[in-house]
Amino acid sequence: MKKIRYILEGILVWVAFAVFKLLGPDTASACGGWIGRTIGPKLAASRKARKNLIQAFPDMTEEEYNHTIADMWDNLGRVFGEYPHLKFIAENRMEVIGLENLTTLGLESSFVTFSGHLCNWELFSFFFNYHQNCHVSCVYRAPNNPYVEVLLDRCRNPGIKGAYLPKSRSGTKAMVKLMQEDGRVAILIDQKYNQGIPLDFFGRPAMTSTSLAALADKFDVPILPLQAERLKGCNFRITVHPSFKTEGSSDEAIMLEAHKMLESWITQKPAQWLWLHRRWG
Repeated sequence: MKKIRYILEGILVWVAFAVFKLLGPDTASACGGWIGRTIGPKLAASRKARKNLIQAFPDMTEEEYNHTIADMWDNLGRVFGEYPHLKFIAENRMEVIGLENLTTLGLESSFVTFSGHLCNWELFSFFFNYHQNCHVSCVYRAPNNPYVEVLLDRCRNPGIKGAYLPKSRSGTKAMVKLMQEDGRVAILIDQKYNQGIPLDFFGRPAMTSTSLAALADKFDVPILPLQAERLKGCNFRITVHPSFKTEGSSDEAIMLEAHKMLESWITQKPAQWLWLHRRWG
């Protein structure tokens, strides 16, 4: 029964991506956003989002919670609609601030970079691989459905630039091998990692992987923070923040610093973060 369900889900996603591709990036994004904000707030998952929002931003009004959740679903729907157009978006719809912070490091230099599930998080790797032609390998969590994974992989790396490493033991080994060869690794640090350590995130302990700090320390490379924001519709701003070195700090201290940066980005535009994550539980 599970295989049949996976096949049906795969067909549904394939059809959706085919339609979104025909619609073009702006219409596909708008259509996905409409579906998200129409259906999403009615789903049970919104209760989890509301609970997380209340604990992170206790001073919001009820109206602000409602608007933030609706806008979060709008953004999530847009992310889905934009999958067939990621390469076009990266090459044509990105405003970049702080590019000198990357070029100072050098496009051929080795570093680790981090961001979070903000706006369209798939553009994190696309900025490096397609906008800057600075190849990175991005750590990701593979979906349970293998057919959907194939469809996502086609959208995520249409030109076969860089690579995607699964969040697993084999993925960790691949990261180490890549860094041994002076490569570059991109990590979304807001994913729950049960084998990690509990670190403060919006005032609550969250199980966090220390791989970002550990890689930077082991291979003596800088950490490059990357902030992404959705502007109007299918347009984005990428801010490349100044890089920093571990300089003898503990992995815990480095990850706490990264968490503080991510918290500030989320606070600026809370509706663009994925509050559906089981980040704290």
